[in-house]
Amino acid sequence: MSHIIGIDIGTSGIKVGAMNKEGVLRYLEYQQYSLIYPKIGWVEIDLEDIWEKTKALLYKVWEQVETVGKVDAISLTTFCNSSVFLTENGDALSQGIIYLDQRSKRERDCINNTIGEDVIFEITKNRLEPGQYTITTLLWFKNHFQYLYKKMYKWGNLSTYILNKLTGKFVMDWTQSSFSGMFDIEKYEWSAEIYEKVGIDKNKLPEVVAPSSIVGELILDEYPFSAVPVIAGAADTACSTFALGMGINEIFESAGTSNVLTVCTDQPSVLDKRFLNRCHVIKNRWLSHGAMSFPGASVKWFYEQFLKTEGHSEEVLNGLAEDSVPGANGVFFLPYLQGERTPIWDGNARSVFAGMHLNTTKADMYRAVLEGTAFGLKQINNIIEKKYHLTTTAFPSIGGGAENKEWGQIKANVLNKEIRIKDISQTGVLGACLIAGTAIGWYSSLEIAANEITNKTLYTIKPEEEMVEMYDKLHHVFNELYPSLKNFFALSAHAQSQNELIEENNEVII
Repeated sequence: MSHIIGIDIGTSGIKVGAMNKEGVLRYLEYQQYSLIYPKIGWVEIDLEDIWEKTKALLYKVWEQVETVGKVDAISLTTFCNSSVFLTENGDALSQGIIYLDQRSKRERDCINNTIGEDVIFEITKNRLEPGQYTITTLLWFKNHFQYLYKKMYKWGNLSTYILNKLTGKFVMDWTQSSFSGMFDIEKYEWSAEIYEKVGIDKNKLPEVVAPSSIVGELILDEYPFSAVPVIAGAADTACSTFALGMGINEIFESAGTSNVLTVCTDQPSVLDKRFLNRCHVIKNRWLSHGAMSFPGASVKWFYEQFLKTEGHSEEVLNGLAEDSVPGANGVFFLPYLQGERTPIWDGNARSVFAGMHLNTTKADMYRAVLEGTAFGLKQINNIIEKKYHLTTTAFPSIGGGAENKEWGQIKANVLNKEIRIKDISQTGVLGACLIAGTAIGWYSSLEIAANEITNKTLYTIKPEEEMVEMYDKLHHVFNELYPSLKNFFALSAHAQSQNELIEENNEVII
């Protein structure tokens, strides 16, 4: 039986699985990896470690497929966004720098001043932010490591690096290049108006390809691999959108390290500057993501700092919020562990517990984390309803965070929406496989491939009427918290930057 292998690299782990012609995923394998935090505000990935773990999982899945059939193709999806700096042989000149990284603030300001924020938005349909839109990181690398920049053959992202390991080619699909800060998402090309004016050499940029493009044949020559086609694939949320079969003017939630409400549209003119906007897998459609950076990370942080150290397993979180009360006994939480994207776009913002008192418990603090992230999600939904004129009574939800029923109930109450938990937990792998299926002729078009899978709802979380009004009042209180602290965050960041400047002045530029 023929299978396509899909590789999904997220911000905390790698999943590899195989899809047969009936659209059934099998032989799923998973391996965690760790992010690297070399300095405050810096977030990196060990590219070689990720590749070795990816290759090992690919080997495992391939062997299992061959017990029942054969591998027809491989496809890829990765998180967005990252920067990698590669030699002509595809070797990394440094660790990868990911979207959570804040080191390139000065480069962001320089690019905005050189090009103009309005021009950048007109071309890219995005605001420019350090790390998230990777031209800032690329310019930082050029400014700080001039010798390595000259030595660099290609800049790219994690997908560029992995696809090069698989095929020897340097490419980036258009759902990924949309988040570079120098890609025209309506013309589907690198913008000379941006990269030339800030001094980026176009020859160092990878070729932009459609997600369904066959990049090349697999070049791994060890057993059991063979020279099957490798398809570019797409960014993680783009693949998930595709696997869910989301149509124009539809919305879904993805809950993992980040928490995102995604809108699909065929009207680029409506794209909102407070959202992250990118090309869809299907040409002439766009995705608009209202993205909070750290909801799932906040839950994990709370567990690791306050519960794991006491010997508790993660199961301790099941029911912990019920030991508190709605409203968390007056405690509020800002879920901005290392800045925030939608809706505030403030890299200086940080997380805060407010309203704690002598009777505050860990259960109160944990419930405040869940409620704070839900309040943030409601801010995003309000933008969708006002700017995109989309009002829904329900939306599907995917990702590891969707499995947290307590969290889901709080979100349903805060947003006053039904949340439909889908039975497809591996939408990234599935979406990548469906894209590849179109590339090798399993499906006659991307539209048909997207309709091949029936997405069942495992269960629906309904809002509790008696909670909705109370949470609406608490949401208004939450909305006052960040504005009250914005100036404090700026002053704190300035003080930190002065310390960093002293350290940087002591560094040798190579």
